[in-house]
Amino acid sequence: MDYRLHGLLISFRGVPTAEAEEIELKYGAPRTILTDRGKVFESKLVTEFGQLYSSKHRKTTGYHPQTNGLTERINKTLADMLSMYVDVEQTNRDKILPFVTFAYNTAKQETMGYNPFYLLHGREAEAILDTVFPYIADGSEDDYVSRLITRTEASRQLARIRTLEAHHRDKTKYDARHRIVSYRPGELVWVFTLVRKVGLSEKLLKRYFGPY
Repeated sequence: MDYRLHGLLISFRGVPTAEAEEIELKYGAPRTILTDRGKVFESKLVTEFGQLYSSKHRKTTGYHPQTNGLTERINKTLADMLSMYVDVEQTNRDKILPFVTFAYNTAKQETMGYNPFYLLHGREAEAILDTVFPYIADGSEDDYVSRLITRTEASRQLARIRTLEAHHRDKTKYDARHRIVSYRPGELVWVFTLVRKVGLSEKLLKRYFGPY
């Protein structure tokens, strides 16, 4: 997930392979990688990849997925999209994933006002009709490149501003309903502990223990 462009960079291959082929070899080494605390991201190979490319590996807070909230939201959207086309046995997920990813990356994002493909490449993705009825640009190739650079930078700047404005609106709404709680030494508290037990519904398990 590219947080700057809200674009998907995903694959069904193993994390180290996907990280190398889908990210480093296409877009260069990322400065920072944010993941959850899944075992696959704790492996020695993933750690060595980070050291090799000098990428900082940041992890979400335990039991607090909001740290990586955008990715969590995208996961739900992606699952909904896949469910529309996957077969009954769910054996074709890897085949339809590239098409679903392309559909998402070429769809206009409400917050930014642009689609991720456009912000990355500086142009819209060409569809079948675009090849049948090609657009003939005016001017020289140098003129096209100059306009492309100017247009792309302006679009990215506007998308950045819109994203910051959306973050400010979300923060205002959150602060309006959030209650600040402070604790003093010696106070009794309830401790949140997620304990899973075989045969019992996770939704009905106690989540808080105490007071201590």
